[in-house]
Amino acid sequence: MSDATKKTVLICDDDDLLREFYSRVLKTQGLQTISATNGDEAIEVLEKNPGVVCLAIIDLLMPVRTGWELIEYMKSQDSMKTIPVVAITGLATSFDEFEKVKATCNAVLHKGDFDLEQFNSIVKGLTGDKTS
Repeated sequence: MSDATKKTVLICDDDDLLREFYSRVLKTQGLQTISATNGDEAIEVLEKNPGVVCLAIIDLLMPVRTGWELIEYMKSQDSMKTIPVVAITGLATSFDEFEKVKATCNAVLHKGDFDLEQFNSIVKGLTGDKTS
């Protein structure tokens, strides 16, 4: 598969090590990645690459523009609102917040109990990879 036909995943997290980890995992699945360290960078990436990103993995708690604000922005844009979103959080969320995430995002993962198999399964399901 050439780079031009590879599916691209946006990873938006202010933690360099986690961004790098997610990127390595996704590349083993044959996906390309684009990284952003905050919501503003992610919006810039999305606007410069319309129609390229097939999945967004977004940390909810970041400086500058939070993951929530990024997700709300994406959902308000016709060109971005259909991009599946996996929310990543290190915080225990209240029931109301968790319901909001579930209603807005395709999946929610907690950093504290990160499960690589679950992550891979979610990514494969959301990127349309039915090979495994």
